[in-house]
Amino acid sequence: SAATFELGGPHIRAGASGLHDRYQPNSWSILTALGAYGPVHGGHIILWDLGLIVSFPAGSSILMPAGVLRYYFVKVRDGEHRYSLIQWAGAGIDRWFENGLRMDADFAANTSRVLHEQRETRRRRLHEDALETFPIDEELPEEAMIYEFFGTNPTLPPI
Repeated sequence: SAATFELGGPHIRAGASGLHDRYQPNSWSILTALGAYGPVHGGHIILWDLGLIVSFPAGSSILMPAGVLRYYFVKVRDGEHRYSLIQWAGAGIDRWFENGLRMDADFAANTSRVLHEQRETRRRRLHEDALETFPIDEELPEEAMIYEFFGTNPTLPPI
């Protein structure tokens, strides 16, 4: 298990987080929002693969399979600051054992195509199983502000 602080300024990052090889796909990560910002105007978490935008005020935490979900944070206003604490289970040790005590590159270079494809099929199944365990919006708390989006350009409703 590990923890990462994201101290990247007002909008954290421009690209998607999640889907990292470092995160265990069949394990839960805990994301906690930190900072001083107005949660109505920014700081929301976008769960891209689920088509959801969720209000995510400072002090809130969410458990999610970060190894299989792409997520973004909505930029906060100028002068505000948003940070994250992410607690996660590392996938490297599991991959090491799955590969017969070898790195991914060594496994790929010294393994038959059939064994390589079988391993990739198992990994995809892990991702699919992890997504199945994530609650859908009707299972989230009633007080959560959730906006569904469809398409490639999610936007928040007017405030």
